[in-house]
Amino acid sequence: TQKVIHDYLHLPIGSAFVNCPYYNNRRAGMRAGLRVMICKGSVDDIVEEAMLIALREKIDLKKLDAIGLKKFLVDSHLGIDCSGLAYHILDAELKSRGLGGLCKHLKFPLIKNPFRKLLTLFRPVESAGVRTFAHEQNSVEIKLSDVKPGDLIVILGAGEKQDRNHILIVHEISEDTIKYTHSMQWPSDGQYNHGARQSEIEITDKNKNILEQIWFEPEALNYARGAREVKVCRLKVM
Repeated sequence: TQKVIHDYLHLPIGSAFVNCPYYNNRRAGMRAGLRVMICKGSVDDIVEEAMLIALREKIDLKKLDAIGLKKFLVDSHLGIDCSGLAYHILDAELKSRGLGGLCKHLKFPLIKNPFRKLLTLFRPVESAGVRTFAHEQNSVEIKLSDVKPGDLIVILGAGEKQDRNHILIVHEISEDTIKYTHSMQWPSDGQYNHGARQSEIEITDKNKNILEQIWFEPEALNYARGAREVKVCRLKVM
């Protein structure tokens, strides 16, 4: 699991190490296609597609520095969104525990169309959004005092229209600090300085709401404060 996280933070492409960019197919208007092209690709998917694009465009990735490589990835529309990153991290964790892949456990109660329901069997990562993870059939809300690695911080109904959702994956607990991984593009990131990243939340009072704790990523806190609901969850299979 930690290797999956590490590789999204340091994509093994070319000679420079960059974090995987943030990409959202909803904003791009894409609804179908290879998972790597709709923000749901694994590290291997992203690396392979980058190499194919570079070969087609006759670009030597080994000659690109970190800035050039990140620009190449973003301009090639390669990246990962928050739920895609969450899926691959949790999938790796379940496999490491001998519980099989996430696809064996994740339910899709929000999908009603029979055809789309069938597609979830073949395209689970493409079908899994934040609300899928947050649904009561897949996860349960937990207290801050019970948080463990692998738990989720779910933000529902954020943004100006309250139609944006986001998910953070807890990757480490250190004393009174929650360390999390996620993928996001904040307005302050500009065109290229975005993607998979990590930060922390210092728990000053476990009896208070998570929004009342100290967040080391102010953009994430502001985003969460504007949401309809913020909760800490654990997948039932965990």
